[in-house]
Amino acid sequence: MNKKVMTIIIAALIVVVLVIGGFMLFGRSRSVGLDSSIENKDGGVGKTTLDSDRVLVVYFSETGNTQKLAQEIYEQVGGDIRRIEPVKPYPTGQELFDYTKEERDNNERPEFKDLNINLDDYDYIFVGYPMWWYTLPMMMYTFFDIYDFSGKTIIPFNTHEGSFDGGTYETIKEFEPNATVLDGLPIRGGDMSKDQTDTVKEWLKGLGLDEKN
Repeated sequence: MNKKVMTIIIAALIVVVLVIGGFMLFGRSRSVGLDSSIENKDGGVGKTTLDSDRVLVVYFSETGNTQKLAQEIYEQVGGDIRRIEPVKPYPTGQELFDYTKEERDNNERPEFKDLNINLDDYDYIFVGYPMWWYTLPMMMYTFFDIYDFSGKTIIPFNTHEGSFDGGTYETIKEFEPNATVLDGLPIRGGDMSKDQTDTVKEWLKGLGLDEKN
């Protein structure tokens, strides 16, 4: 095999690896899909010692994995739940992979629809997102730019395909130095096809948020 043919084969393999890696990065091959029946809600009654009236669960999800995790958390802590929805819909498949890389490289701040919330109404805010390009989606940068979490307790959670939280919990602490940021919950996107009730329950218990007696 001559050098030119070998170079072409190596280049082709690199392309394949990048494409597969891109799909794994966004969980496209392991997505549960967005559930249109899950809507923004208010006044959920929680099962923990938290005062549900002062709890918000807010999340960004494009493939459904983070949405499913957010819904499980909401069912256990109650309060209000909101999905962060982009004003300009994201593309799908390989286009999403390319689009969000450019978005990150350009340090963009994509807009999202009004969440219809007043942060003064909450003490505990659970914030969820997928890992995109091994960090927070740029949509979450917009979110933290807009809202001031001073005096609040932020509890992050995320889905990923191998990068865990990617240091994003520390990033959130840098974004919100006047807030308290508790230990987050990273779950592999591919595992969201399974029931994560006990995983969430144990995580909350570890935070001192036990079930009500």
